[in-house]
Amino acid sequence: MGAFREKGKKLLESIKADKKLTIIVLVGLAGILLLLISELIPLPEKQEAEQAPEETTQTEYHYAQDIEKRLSEIVSSIEGAGKTKVMVTLENGVESVYAADERTASERTSEGKNEGMEINERSSEENEYIILQSNGSRDEGLVIKVIQPKIRGVAIVCEGGDSAYVRQHVMQAVTAVLDIGASRVSISRMAS
Repeated sequence: MGAFREKGKKLLESIKADKKLTIIVLVGLAGILLLLISELIPLPEKQEAEQAPEETTQTEYHYAQDIEKRLSEIVSSIEGAGKTKVMVTLENGVESVYAADERTASERTSEGKNEGMEINERSSEENEYIILQSNGSRDEGLVIKVIQPKIRGVAIVCEGGDSAYVRQHVMQAVTAVLDIGASRVSISRMAS
């Protein structure tokens, strides 16, 4: 153990004696310290990237919830429907359409033969998305349109669900409002 201390003291003395070596050691220690700190403190960009899928799910959930609320209000106002509960299922998620710079190139060549000419055409298309830089180094595409999710089906349970009159009027209202087929709508009587 004594030999180790002596070697450590000699190393410290040689580092203190040579200014360049002192600077190199300090820069190395500072780099190691910065790496440790960067691992301990989460960066905002990492948090946003991790939360993005959750935000999309929340947006879809709120979209379905809003449709359910509005449909429930409409159906319950139909004569004889009474108290109403509505559930909406979505087929897909929210889709974003991004702006793109499109380039088309075409090439035409003709070759002569004895009596006829042979024409060869070649065309190519190239798309390049328009990128916006925001929040420092985070790049995002330029969104030109957001397509809301498609509705897979609707389940409606109402007090008057056993009446043919109520079922017909509820079916007409739901299919007209949501622009879906009657096969995607289920109407049932609410249990007492």
